[in-house]
Amino acid sequence: MMNARALWLTAAVGVCVAATLSLAAQDTHSLSAERSFDFKTGKVFDLGVQIGQVKIASVEFQNMGRGYGQGGFAPRVRGSDSEASTTIRLHVLAENPTTEKWEVSFAVEFLDKSGKLIDRVTKKSKWDHEAKPYDLDHELLDYVVPMIGQVRIKLEGKH
Repeated sequence: MMNARALWLTAAVGVCVAATLSLAAQDTHSLSAERSFDFKTGKVFDLGVQIGQVKIASVEFQNMGRGYGQGGFAPRVRGSDSEASTTIRLHVLAENPTTEKWEVSFAVEFLDKSGKLIDRVTKKSKWDHEAKPYDLDHELLDYVVPMIGQVRIKLEGKH
């Protein structure tokens, strides 16, 4: 009789452990993620991550050109060298279908072809029961852009 009870208890524990592991494997909510992509402008990359309640579908890199966003009189007064720099845009499509407010931090690292860091930028955006694109613009020296081999994106969320 003792062996039957022990066998039944072992089986019950095994079923509970398997169910718990199955649920853990299905949980795609994370507060951080990291992805790397070959740097190519004009191509949409599937990101497919969920940071908290924010579902981040895709990212696209765009070269906005020399002097982008520096129109007007102020850059000329400050002596901005817009002819030597360009703006790289990270265009992100994301949504938060819940009523919870979430903030996602984006740390974007521009790496050369050997994986060495060229430049890094960190910015944040908030999603509150909405689907919206997010554009992260970063100014770089124009001559550096052809040296970029990869972009590493680190994401962190907080509620």
